[in-house]
Amino acid sequence: MYKKLLLVVLSVITLQAAKAQTEKGNQQLGATFGISVTNSNTRSVDLDNNISDNSKGKLTSYSISPSYSYFIADKLDIGASVGYQSSNQKYDPFYSSQVQQQSKSFSATIFLRKYFLFDNKIGIRTGPYVGYQQQKQRYVYTSNESSNYDSDSYSGGVNMDLVYYPSKHIGLAAALANLSYQHQKFTGNSLGNANTFSLNFVNSFILSAYYAFGK
Repeated sequence: MYKKLLLVVLSVITLQAAKAQTEKGNQQLGATFGISVTNSNTRSVDLDNNISDNSKGKLTSYSISPSYSYFIADKLDIGASVGYQSSNQKYDPFYSSQVQQQSKSFSATIFLRKYFLFDNKIGIRTGPYVGYQQQKQRYVYTSNESSNYDSDSYSGGVNMDLVYYPSKHIGLAAALANLSYQHQKFTGNSLGNANTFSLNFVNSFILSAYYAFGK
């Protein structure tokens, strides 16, 4: 009888501890880290002028983004994040007149996320977001000449993450998919606008860690 009673008490404590992470009134402080290394081999063909071009390159990208969120209801939080990203694209000069492309950007995002968890421990979260990004790019060519481009971007979309809470106060998340629209305005050496729709599944390592606190 004593063992059964102890088991029930421990089960209730475990359930409440797990639920406490995502229940209404709680908060989360987090940081997202990203790294991506991509090799490319692109061939373009101009059928009108019978011209073809081949380029090979390697893109390395790093990012960090601290965040804060507040649970306005059980398993539903709203929050904001700021971020910094740096990328370096190198091209093989044998195939391209452009040898390097460097980029640095700062961003700010507001999001709303709904959690779908199994046993209040593991599952997915998904929801809409809107964001702003300021980016600076530098292109270097084989002739040692360079050009600079600046851009301001406004974006919106839906993210999906895998979420896991190994303990009462610690949470982990990994990016699964992203559906987005982006409007980009260029200044500097190049003027113009660009509109981009994209659907991305896991193609880079983006991991988030959280500290949950509150009630």
